[in-house]
Amino acid sequence: MRNFFTITISDARGARQFTFQQFVKKFALYFVLVFVSIWISAMVAMFWYIDRTQKVETQHQAMIQTYFSKASKAQEEYERILVEKTQLESSYDEKSAKMDLLGQKLQDFEELVHGSEQVKDQSAKELEVRLQDLQMSSVTKMTLLNQIPSGSAVKKFTRISSSYGSRVHPVTGLKHKHSGMDYAGKVGDPVVATADGVVFFSGKSKNTGFGKLITIAHAHGFKTRYGHLHKLLVKSGEFVRKGQVIAQVGNTGRSTGSHLHYEVMFLTKRINPRPFHDWSIENYNQIFTEVKGIPWASLVQATEKNIQQLEKQLLQQDAKLVASSKD
Repeated sequence: MRNFFTITISDARGARQFTFQQFVKKFALYFVLVFVSIWISAMVAMFWYIDRTQKVETQHQAMIQTYFSKASKAQEEYERILVEKTQLESSYDEKSAKMDLLGQKLQDFEELVHGSEQVKDQSAKELEVRLQDLQMSSVTKMTLLNQIPSGSAVKKFTRISSSYGSRVHPVTGLKHKHSGMDYAGKVGDPVVATADGVVFFSGKSKNTGFGKLITIAHAHGFKTRYGHLHKLLVKSGEFVRKGQVIAQVGNTGRSTGSHLHYEVMFLTKRINPRPFHDWSIENYNQIFTEVKGIPWASLVQATEKNIQQLEKQLLQQDAKLVASSKD
């Protein structure tokens, strides 16, 4: 009976005996050991997984907090810069509006003071005599044509859709003074600088109705403005040459169709741009009698003197070079 073992179970009805072979006992023992080992391994794995998950979750929460902290700082910085930008734009628009108002008042005052036809005729005659006394060279003429706005502001335009002067505004329906001239054209048509100069402003204007706008400062106190643009191709502070493409015709701002609004200013005073649009080497002297309020004679004389001094310096340099080459 060594290969067998007996299990006795007693109850109220008596005792019962069960006889089993030894291998069953060993099998039961091994089964219990395997079960206990699996259970212990499962518990260890579960505790390791829980610990690892907690660590990953802690790192995740820390990364989220860091991200939101950086995002919050970036948002605050963006809002601060946006407020500064808005304040600067508002300040610029206010100053620009004040300058426009002062320019308009100055123009009205000048028209009031010089309203007499007799005074105008006399001034025109004096100007014509002084200009005739000046022997303007071709270099002087080309210099002034490059320094002072001249020619068309759009390379290819359909027509002049609106001129300088009083008109009924196509959007508001109110009668007011149109301070420039409008070139009708297609969106994307090239807009060019009408004289050498520095870009004073390039961006989206506010409270003016011009939409995307470029202002260029030229020599001798002249400025030009280009409004309702589609695309800006130059930045503030950039130097531009006469004929350089600076933007594209557009329909931005308070506009009813694609066109370029073009203005010419002398100091703070807006001037009819049409004589400047028509100004060329062929009709060079015509603008001096057409456009009033500009000291043309002294301007031409000063330009002529500067050119003469430059030519004299170049001649002296050439003479020194020739002398040094002979030596």
